[in-house]
Amino acid sequence: MTRGRIVLGLYVGLFCLLVLSPIISITAGSFTDTTYVAFPPEGFSLRWYAQVFNQTNSMAALAFSLVLAACAATTATLIALPIADGMRSGGSWFSLLYGVSMTPAMLPAVFLGLAFLVMFSSMRISGTYALFIGHVVMVLPFALSLITVGFASLNPSLELAARSLGAGKLQVMRTVTLPLIAWSLASGWGFAFMISFGALEVSLFLSSSRVVTLPVQIFTTLEWSPLDPALTAVSACVVVVTLAVLVLTAKIVRLDRFLQR
Repeated sequence: MTRGRIVLGLYVGLFCLLVLSPIISITAGSFTDTTYVAFPPEGFSLRWYAQVFNQTNSMAALAFSLVLAACAATTATLIALPIADGMRSGGSWFSLLYGVSMTPAMLPAVFLGLAFLVMFSSMRISGTYALFIGHVVMVLPFALSLITVGFASLNPSLELAARSLGAGKLQVMRTVTLPLIAWSLASGWGFAFMISFGALEVSLFLSSSRVVTLPVQIFTTLEWSPLDPALTAVSACVVVVTLAVLVLTAKIVRLDRFLQR
């Protein structure tokens, strides 16, 4: 039994190291003192972070990506909530909406971005509006799937008890249902935020010269300066933002589950 645990621990450790090695190498390489990307870093310096924070384009792309991801995740969560709630009643319309909403998750991101480009070009929609709509459609399946799990784990007798005491449907939703599934709402929002913030393919098709997300900014810079250490600093910032959202979401979910005990 002990030997099996040791082998399992080594396997899990090697697997985690394999998955995290690109993130570790990029983050460590951002502290190099050389003018080219080096791993392990040669020396220690924060000069590339200072350069990134002084670049107007990179900071504008970062701010725009944060706002876009937050707005897209919030909108997707608000759309997914009534669809997931309606799925419990087994209505055919809600089943149809659920199937349509989950379709983008089954399509390749490149195909989805090209489809958005063709559709929005024919509708004369571009810039921020095109990116916002595209990101909402792209992240909706992820928010919807997690919120659906929250509704599935909900004890319906609690809602029935509130209804029997004279509470209306909206009051039951506000005072009973939403507090009980808050963990799934937080998880769905956080997952949708991370997907939107790191999306490249869809953003690449819908971005313009004036509206650029951070992944697109990194991609275009990488084409012209593939060995620029500033790119590793920008990538490290993306990792930090993603981990911060992930940890915050996990803390909210854990706190909510603890309060429900």
